[in-house]
Amino acid sequence: MPNAKEDELLSLLRGQGEVIQEVYSVLEAEEKKDALVRASILSSLEPGGNRIPGVNMARIFHEEDIRRVCVKYRLRFLPAGRFKGAIPHEAVIAVRQLEAKAGATLKGYKIMAPAKRFRLCDTDADPFLFVPVGGDCYYLVHKWGRDMHPWRAVWTWPVRNWLNLVATTAVLAALLGAIMPTAWITPVPDAPWWGGYRFGAFFWAAMVVGAASSFSWFAFYGQFSDQAWKSKTFN
Repeated sequence: MPNAKEDELLSLLRGQGEVIQEVYSVLEAEEKKDALVRASILSSLEPGGNRIPGVNMARIFHEEDIRRVCVKYRLRFLPAGRFKGAIPHEAVIAVRQLEAKAGATLKGYKIMAPAKRFRLCDTDADPFLFVPVGGDCYYLVHKWGRDMHPWRAVWTWPVRNWLNLVATTAVLAALLGAIMPTAWITPVPDAPWWGGYRFGAFFWAAMVVGAASSFSWFAFYGQFSDQAWKSKTFN
């Protein structure tokens, strides 16, 4: 009788081992599929087209809408193969679900993100993964990282185009000329705030702010947002 019990226990343990081994095999196969999806995304450099039935139409955006967002927040919209960062598991799951709907491997991935995400993997700011669905339209597959903050739109406003930069420079020069102490710009004691010398202060402030803006532009920006949103150079 004890031998029968031992045989039954050994048989049960063998069965559990087979189940565990099968689970490991399934997990390994899923990990390989995830790795293939990540490799497909991060090697995507060429344009492509995809037919995905039954998708959420609210997640489809025309390229012009994407361009406006890129200009407003100074983002780039480039092939995913240029992206320097990891693709999160949630994005991989979303891609696999779309591939199941499409019945085919997706192609032509693009990512919308700040320029530094295409240079160095040192930030988690604002990546958006898209796939083309035809007619200059893209489906938003997944978003990760921090939400776009309104302040980003504010501090990037001056570099959206050259008119914004000129207007910002003029406003800063006017403010600097207005707050400059009168004693600094005229030797006349007890001179009022307003006078011909104040125009000289405005002119001086405009030259200083203009020179600083020009230096900063060539040193840190080099391209306006309405030109840089699809640029592959990162000056």
